[in-house]
Amino acid sequence: MCAYDSDAMFALKTLGNLCTTQSILQQSIRTAKVFKPNLLLAKYRNIKVQDGQWVEKDTVLTLQNNLVLYPGENTSVAYDYTIRASVPGFVVLTTESVKPYPHSPLYRYVNSGNDVKRNFIHIIPPRRQANFRLVDQL
Repeated sequence: MCAYDSDAMFALKTLGNLCTTQSILQQSIRTAKVFKPNLLLAKYRNIKVQDGQWVEKDTVLTLQNNLVLYPGENTSVAYDYTIRASVPGFVVLTTESVKPYPHSPLYRYVNSGNDVKRNFIHIIPPRRQANFRLVDQL
């Protein structure tokens, strides 16, 4: 049994008759995970590569909570907005004007004469050598 006064008794009853401070702390951590997910977000979500850097296929380019950096050529985006390289190549960061599809919420805004610019990340594959043999030489 735990020894406690009337104030502590009320607090412990509201937390499910927990007797130790460690179990009270564990209970508060559990509720923080359920009710306050923004406090537990990792701080390592940012751009993982630099402009001009060589990357291999499936390399993580960015980790982000919202779509801050948009996927460009030869990139793929996951459900959590992680952008990965689809092919090996060089990273290029650009700022481009957006040309939305007709079903996009930005379509009317852009067609009324406004310019919307967004940051994109592209992967440019290296040039292939044009070494091939003619059919007559086979």
